Amino acid sequence: MDIPFNRLFKAIDRQTFVRDYLDQRLHHETGSVQDLQLLFSWDKLNDLLERPKLWDGRSVEMALAGRVLDPREYCRPGVGRTGDQILRPDRQRVTGLLQKGATFVLDYLDGIDPEVAAVTRCIERLFGTSTSCNMYCSWQRVPGYASHFDTMDVIAIQIEGEKVWNIYEGRFPQSTFTPGIRPPDFTPEQHDRMKGKVAQRVTMRPGDILYLPRGLYHDALATDAASLHLSFGASPSVGFTAVGMLASEAPKQEFLRRRLPHFEDREELAAYLAAVGDHVAAMLRDPAFVDQVIGYLKDRTFEKVTGYRFPDRSGDRYFYVSRHRPEVPAGSDDAAMLAWILDREVFWLSELNAAHGARGPAGERFLASLIERRVVYPIHV
Repeated sequence: MDIPFNRLFKAIDRQTFVRDYLDQRLHHETGSVQDLQLLFSWDKLNDLLERPKLWDGRSVEMALAGRVLDPREYCRPGVGRTGDQILRPDRQRVTGLLQKGATFVLDYLDGIDPEVAAVTRCIERLFGTSTSCNMYCSWQRVPGYASHFDTMDVIAIQIEGEKVWNIYEGRFPQSTFTPGIRPPDFTPEQHDRMKGKVAQRVTMRPGDILYLPRGLYHDALATDAASLHLSFGASPSVGFTAVGMLASEAPKQEFLRRRLPHFEDREELAAYLAAVGDHVAAMLRDPAFVDQVIGYLKDRTFEKVTGYRFPDRSGDRYFYVSRHRPEVPAGSDDAAMLAWILDREVFWLSELNAAHGARGPAGERFLASLIERRVVYPIHV
């Protein structure tokens, strides 16, 4: 199953989102997402909860009045599928907390539900990074989570009920889940100072979709009716990701294996460290290392972009289509094929051949040229 960007957003296209909103500002559309009951529902939620072996204290979370609850407050000891001791959600405790207005969260839905997984893959193609999905349900105008910022870009889809989101002026710059600067590493008083005033209120109703760039302070409150929404979080690779990738390469450099000068020889040590910086900078500029980083980012994007096609075992090929739009030449077989390709985000070669005929060597040459120009990327399946 493939869900393209235009099945989620109607008012803007992918290129506009990337250019004008990605990592810049929020975007809210009303009633944009159709077929909500197919995507998720109370019935789906109840069905998932009837599979208790899927859930434990790590994949279920509850929050009440701004406090994330300890799993022992809503779980009981149990045994996992491999015989290890775990915490299992306890129906009576969970229900009791829900009656007080607690928010109930299921993690990792992208690995369980096929429709949710299809939306997750769409978002992964859009952001070029790993994405996960959590489900939130809440009641009674009782706040679950305190005002906070996230370390990932968030796309929320309202499934049932209404939820009012307060968006604040404050934004934590370039937020990442790094010890010392994670949301839980700050006190409530620090969060209150950093969030500033409410800049915008967004009421989410069924079918609405909301994009929040990482670091933007927000909180959300359900109305009197029960609220159910999905939250997709895209965790970006950042600058120190690339620096960290040098860890396995740096020891291969003879210069970087030199002994550090003695701490008493300050000037000599400072000069050597400056030279180390020059060597690292040269490594970062090396085209081979750039290719290595590109490969890492592609792997994160393509890891879940498609699945198996059992019982088919043919050598069909699968392709990802670039977010960037090249010029479409007019008046040729290539132009018609390119227009068909650019109308998609991913495609199978068999689908392309069915639409335009197996054009033999000419078609293969054209496809090879698109790969060379990075218009499409082959995904090994």
